[in-house]
Amino acid sequence: MVFMDNFLGRQDLITKYKDNALLLYSLELRLQLEDIQSVASDALTDGNDDKKCDLVYIDEEEGLAIIAQGYHSQKDRHSAPANKASDLNTAVTWLFNEDIKNLPLDIRAASIQLREAINEGKIHTIQIWYVHNLPESKNVSDEMNAVKLSLMSALKSYTENPKDINVISLEVGRETLDRWYKSSSVPILVNDPFEISTPNGGYKIVGDNWTSYMTAIPLTFLFDNYKKYKDDLFSSNIRGYLGSLNKKNNINNGIKRSVESTPSNFMVYNNGLTILVDKFEDFSTNNISVTGMSIVNGAQTTGAIGSVLNRPREDALVSVRFIKCDDPKILRDIIEFNNKQNVVASSDFRSTDEIQDGLRRQFNEIRSVVYLGGRRGGSEDKIKRYSNLIPHDLVAQCLSAFHQDPNTAYNRKKEIWENNTLYSSIFSEKTTARHMVFVYSLYQAIEKKKEVLKLNKSNLSTTEQDIYEYLSVRGSTWVLLAAIASSMDNILNKPLRDLFDLKFKQTITFEEAVTIWEHPLETALPFVSSLLPAVKNGVKTKEVINNSVKDFKEKTASILKLLWGTPGLKINFENFSSLTETN
Repeated sequence: MVFMDNFLGRQDLITKYKDNALLLYSLELRLQLEDIQSVASDALTDGNDDKKCDLVYIDEEEGLAIIAQGYHSQKDRHSAPANKASDLNTAVTWLFNEDIKNLPLDIRAASIQLREAINEGKIHTIQIWYVHNLPESKNVSDEMNAVKLSLMSALKSYTENPKDINVISLEVGRETLDRWYKSSSVPILVNDPFEISTPNGGYKIVGDNWTSYMTAIPLTFLFDNYKKYKDDLFSSNIRGYLGSLNKKNNINNGIKRSVESTPSNFMVYNNGLTILVDKFEDFSTNNISVTGMSIVNGAQTTGAIGSVLNRPREDALVSVRFIKCDDPKILRDIIEFNNKQNVVASSDFRSTDEIQDGLRRQFNEIRSVVYLGGRRGGSEDKIKRYSNLIPHDLVAQCLSAFHQDPNTAYNRKKEIWENNTLYSSIFSEKTTARHMVFVYSLYQAIEKKKEVLKLNKSNLSTTEQDIYEYLSVRGSTWVLLAAIASSMDNILNKPLRDLFDLKFKQTITFEEAVTIWEHPLETALPFVSSLLPAVKNGVKTKEVINNSVKDFKEKTASILKLLWGTPGLKINFENFSSLTETN
């Protein structure tokens, strides 16, 4: 299997996450996540009492939740144990049916967020994964279908119409992982020849290193080939078919209704498709022959057409632009620009502005870190990873939280790049690469502390247990970032003109910056109980967040004043202050 060599090279995952490494690798592959380790901090629920649930990934902006169980066999077997798939029934029961008070801490936060997001109509797709490194089998597939039915039943308690949520069960074994890997690095995964009817003809346009053919093709062609190839047709499309919901305003459901009720008008109702091909074989008045096919734009249209109950009428057409391109750079741009509706697009369009360009130049002067500023890394290998990458999405969240807007950091990550006001509030002439390192290193120090507490959770003191319980609540890190930022004048024992002025001295490496934060964190963390009102029902209400941050600052101010006034105790804070620049 091609993916296996790539996975075995991911020592960043294997060393740190061990049995969960393949599970995180699969999530990274499927969703094209830039920084899987930051996702792992929230999403992993694996522990001694995980209730058969290893991961709960929730993206409210995309309306997606993934519940997963992983299994990594040390021996080569003919299939994965089906009982591990059926264990996901236990996960569903605990996540959706059990009293929150009875849930183990590691999955309590995930269950609360998942239940609330469903109640508020923020989730439209739930996927259940069984991830393993063995061949896929019918026995496991049957068990996964049973888990799907259990989940659909459990959803009745959270929505008046469970059919409003698209439930998908997936066995993610060798075959699926191999397809996902190939589709992440090979633009065209389906290499077969195709004879395609073009009843009304078309026209060819030739450019530099590319050829395009504009025409209209029967919906039956898409219907038949979606049945045959499924998501392999979308190898150059970041998102596969997301399913349809029985809602009036659901786009994919609307496409299906149009196919079924007004097929003769489908072509004028739909924007059409863009399809990459390896080769044009022949053009004629009513036919085109191509080799290879990947639908770079039109996955939802194709999936909806392929999901209708009855094969469409022969005269129902959809407009298509076929493209053959031999230039890797142009091919990359075709894929990016035709996928502009996806989550990465908002940062793609900001990547060329003068602020991001300036920040990238500044980061070139900083040792041990890489910042791409919204650009995707690598044109030949989409899943290239930098061990020292500062992810643009994550650092944008950190900046939003540090500059007193944890609500946006937690709930509106995508909007930071789309909304001019939100974007300019954290990315402006005042924003420097060194300030970003200052803020991002604080985030990493908090995550490091959380990891240490988790590893030693059976031997924590009462205070440490309270800190761990707070940090286990999803969204808590963003509120803590805001709280510490509000207290920076007391931590440094000097007035501050502007939080954007804060940065470490140029001689500090990123690894040293993370370590420097340890002492201020140790002093501040015992007061996190002040922040509980801001996170217990989600990071939502600005007034509650502000009051909690204010309470935190008032409580830490007294201890910080005492520490700065005691000669034998202030040495660590003097060291931190001496390494921090404020203008």
